[in-house]
Amino acid sequence: MKRLCNAVFVTLAVCQILLGVSSAKTLSVILLSNASTQNVIQGMLKEYHQQHADIDFEISIIPDKNLLAKLNTLVAAGQFPDIVEVTTAKIQNYAYPALDLAKYTDRAEFLSRYLPGYQPFIVSGDKVIGVQIEATANGLFYNKDLFAKAGVTVPQNENEIWTWEQFKEAVQKVMKLPECRMGVAWDCSVQRFSNLIYQANGRWVSADGKTFLPDAQPAQDALNFFRGLVAAKLIPTSSWPGRTDGGMLFKTGVAAMLWSGNWQLRGFISGGMPFPFGTTYFPKGAIRATCPGGEFLMGFEHSANRDDAAQVLLWWAQPATTKEYLEKLGGSLLTPMRNQEINYGKYTEYLQPMLSDLAATPTWVSEDLARPVVNLTQDDVLDELILCATGRVSAQQAVVDLRNIGTAELDRENQEVSK
Repeated sequence: MKRLCNAVFVTLAVCQILLGVSSAKTLSVILLSNASTQNVIQGMLKEYHQQHADIDFEISIIPDKNLLAKLNTLVAAGQFPDIVEVTTAKIQNYAYPALDLAKYTDRAEFLSRYLPGYQPFIVSGDKVIGVQIEATANGLFYNKDLFAKAGVTVPQNENEIWTWEQFKEAVQKVMKLPECRMGVAWDCSVQRFSNLIYQANGRWVSADGKTFLPDAQPAQDALNFFRGLVAAKLIPTSSWPGRTDGGMLFKTGVAAMLWSGNWQLRGFISGGMPFPFGTTYFPKGAIRATCPGGEFLMGFEHSANRDDAAQVLLWWAQPATTKEYLEKLGGSLLTPMRNQEINYGKYTEYLQPMLSDLAATPTWVSEDLARPVVNLTQDDVLDELILCATGRVSAQQAVVDLRNIGTAELDRENQEVSK
């Protein structure tokens, strides 16, 4: 009888174990290929699994350039991933099928955790469509050796910020050095140019979302200023229109400045630089402004495990989790959250001007950048920017052409909504 009881007990235990295994859920996760973040994100998900043994993750990693094609294929087939990592430029493209986190938590309290300049990326109507895991800001780098040899001082505080023309004059002075062969290594991207649109107090899309480039004059001012930098050979053709990564050009040591963003810091510092470098404030046009950005985790309303995915996302949205993630990265990326003290460590000094630019940036800049039309037209917009920068079309004509590009996409979006 004792043996029989033992056998029954063992059988029940095995059944419970098997039942537990079968009831465990595996969430499908798509992460962006990024050497500096993907392993840390996976580590954080392992930590969640340790706290919630009934939840596991199946992770796929793909390059950002392939993300839209991958997601479009999955969405068209009804095979929604449970969680996906997306960038600023793409999150609003999937606002309609996105999982609404407001169904799982207090919407107002949730949004209040985030800085106003980042909230527009995760809000679509009444929906909260994602969690921002880190924040970025565009910014300006300079070669300390070249500036010292040229006797040029960069702005040291907010009272010394250059105007556009002062910025151009400073770079021209440094360019007179024989060892300085390029003025500004400038990333060839729509977002990097967008800083000028916003500094001119212009925007890509009207506040009501109906008009592309609603104010012609700020757009022309930005285009003319940029064209002037290229014409003066301050921006090399290797980046505009050659599209060489600006960070790579800056690291050669022959560029006075780099117009890029804080994500460059990790590679510059950990990889070592052949010269001392610093950061300074963006110049101002009509106003001060920089492009905010970052990366996000989001889910989908029709994914197989949407409720469990929501709990993972809400876990990451806790300030303590966000802080842990950012500090595991070493402080090279910014917090999107209010009143959150992050130890930026060795990056602190470099981030100060960028954080200042970010604080001075109007919140409507994020609302503008979050518009799907800005991302969906970026290839055609970039081609037009290159035509204008190289003098093949005037700024006035470029505004007309850009409006045609943006208006066509807005019309297509309106037709989709009306169906």
